[in-house]
Amino acid sequence: MHCSLLALLLFSLLALPVWALETEQDYSVEPPLLLQWGFVHFPPLIYLDEEKKPKGDLAELMAAISLDSGIPYKAMLFPNIRAIFNLNQQQINFAIAAKSLVNNENNFLISRFPVAEIQLRTLWRTGTKPVHSIEDLMAKRLILLRGYTYGGIRAKVEQISENNFEVENHERALTALKFKRGDYAIVYKSASEYSMSMAAKTDFEYSIIGTVELFFILNAKVPYAEQIMQRLEAAFLRYQETLNVKN
Repeated sequence: MHCSLLALLLFSLLALPVWALETEQDYSVEPPLLLQWGFVHFPPLIYLDEEKKPKGDLAELMAAISLDSGIPYKAMLFPNIRAIFNLNQQQINFAIAAKSLVNNENNFLISRFPVAEIQLRTLWRTGTKPVHSIEDLMAKRLILLRGYTYGGIRAKVEQISENNFEVENHERALTALKFKRGDYAIVYKSASEYSMSMAAKTDFEYSIIGTVELFFILNAKVPYAEQIMQRLEAAFLRYQETLNVKN
C-alpha cells in the first residue's frame, strides 16, 4: 500500500511560492491559525491539475485533515531545494515530509507516527547488472534527484558512488537513465511509475532498497503548536479509520 511522501518540502525572491491556494472554508479556530503548507511537484502524490488546484493522495489527505480539525491551510508549490530551505528558515510553517528534511528537529513538532510512506527503488536499464542494496552501488554512476534526502541515506549513497548526475524530477531521471547518463537511478516508486506511464516505452528493472516515512512537520514557534499538532494527529487517525472501513 502506498501513499505514494512525502513529502517528504529564500529570502526575497526565494521566499515566493511558485503557486499558492488558500482554502476557502470559514473555519472557527481558537487560536486563529493558517497552516502554510509547502509542497513540491510529486505526481501522483501531489501535483497541480489544469485548474492549478492541488490533486493527489496528499492533497486529499490535507483537505480531509483540515476539514476535520477545523484548521485552514494555504498550499504553496515550491521547487525541491527551495521548499526545504523555506521550511528550515521558517518561511513556511508546515510540511508533510521525511524527518531528514529538517536541519534541527528542536525547531519543529513532528507527528508521533508517520502519515504516509513511499517505497524507495533503484532503477536500471534492462541488461545492466542488478543491484539489491545500497552497498551494491559502490563506485557506480548514479542519477540522483536534486534536493531529495531519500529518507536520510543520500549522504551514504554519495559517499560510495562516483560521478553522480543530478536531475530535477523523475521524468528527467528516466530520460537520463535511458540515454546512459548513469547506470542506476534512485527513485520513489509512485512518482517513477507515474513518469514511466507518461513517457515513451523503455525497459527498466528495479529493486526495493527501503521505505521513506512521511510525517506532519509543524514549526514549533507557531502559537499553541502542541495543541495544533494534537488536532492534526487526531484528525488523521479518524481519517485512517474511515479508509479502513471503506476497504
